[in-house]
Amino acid sequence: MNRRNFVKHLLSSTMGLGSASAALSSMSLVNSALAQTSRRFDDYKALVCIFLHGGNDSFNMLIPNEANDYQNYQKVRQNLAIAQSDLMPISPISSMPYNLALPSFMSPMRQLFSQGNLAFLANTGPLLQPVNKSQAQQNADLLPPQLFSHNDQQKHWQTSWPEQTSRSGWAGRMADLIMDSTNPLSMNLSIAGANILQTGASSLPYSLDASGVETFAALDPNKNWNKDRLEVFTKLMAAETHPLGQAHNAIYTRAQSNIDSVANAINSASEPVVSYPDNHLANQLKMVATLASTQQLLSQPRQIFFVSMGGFDTHDNQNSMQPVLLQTLSEALFAFNADLQARGLANNITSFTMSDFGRTLTSNGDGTDHGWGGHQIIMGGAVQGGDIYGNMPEDFSLNSADDFGDGRIIPTTSVDQYAATLAKWFGLSTNEIDAVFPNLSRFNRRDLGFMRPS
Repeated sequence: MNRRNFVKHLLSSTMGLGSASAALSSMSLVNSALAQTSRRFDDYKALVCIFLHGGNDSFNMLIPNEANDYQNYQKVRQNLAIAQSDLMPISPISSMPYNLALPSFMSPMRQLFSQGNLAFLANTGPLLQPVNKSQAQQNADLLPPQLFSHNDQQKHWQTSWPEQTSRSGWAGRMADLIMDSTNPLSMNLSIAGANILQTGASSLPYSLDASGVETFAALDPNKNWNKDRLEVFTKLMAAETHPLGQAHNAIYTRAQSNIDSVANAINSASEPVVSYPDNHLANQLKMVATLASTQQLLSQPRQIFFVSMGGFDTHDNQNSMQPVLLQTLSEALFAFNADLQARGLANNITSFTMSDFGRTLTSNGDGTDHGWGGHQIIMGGAVQGGDIYGNMPEDFSLNSADDFGDGRIIPTTSVDQYAATLAKWFGLSTNEIDAVFPNLSRFNRRDLGFMRPS
């Protein structure tokens, strides 16, 4: 990685924004990037992003359960309301505007919450700045662009910079700053394919899947039938003198080195002592635990993992689909937490959810439509669990002060604040956080308080 090239790229990408805060953020990033040294951390920390594709209806996750409050919830949710007999009360540490419960199909998550290993962040979403209902309805320039579009909102969550002209994610910008430039393997590892979150100006995620690394099939030295092909290929590489060919050779050599080192780390890992459920998310998280347990072999004191789960775009069949989705999520998180505890890594790894958007309070007859704000989940031994952070909507009435229209709740906490709180725990300095999240200064709270002090 060439940090000077990264700084040059960043400055060019922010030219023309006409924003003093963007210019100041760029200068902060310049100072931080050029002063950066390798191997600055003497401990291990990892972040695990669990992206819920489609837009999770989290208003059927944290549910009012006292008589009058439940009736208001039931009235607005109509046929989508979870039966009150299927609710399990929770007791957050902080005072809430009404008593809350989780649905019974999320019982593993309720157990994690009660044990202090999990917290919720209420009513979060992409924001350009704090905005109330009248401001949002009267001035569209105050809103993130393409507010109810899946692709755009996924980008806003993953970039935390909706106005940027070039596309880099906040985890990618973190990697640009802090990853060891002498290590060919990225600190950003994706178990769920390409994503913007982990893409930086000078860094890209390393991708594998839940079963392990992907190899160059025709050049795999472990396959006897590749012996002759590999021998010829090696000779051709050695004989290459053209700069383009030599550049290709360097890329191949680096890729093969990463394949070998990651495969060796996976093969060296001990098997989990806990049983994971048999679903795709659980398999991804199992791979995360495997890689985290061998991070010393990879020489990575900081890692950010990306996993995902689809199916949350519940315009139809929500009553049958969402309970299965949230039960699957709950069971996968419960097993992952138990695995990390058994490996002695629970305090080192923080997992968090993101999703396209929340969904409408109102029913369309068979499901919900695209909304805005929603609730997110944070899990780990370093999380100040057993509590709900941020602000729950004051009531579940349509046309309330929280309702942008048609039951779309206006977020009261920004993605910037959410991610910056994680970044602070991760070890970024104040200047680095300001640089990675150029809009953070527009919000009053930089640290939402859900992470224990390091």
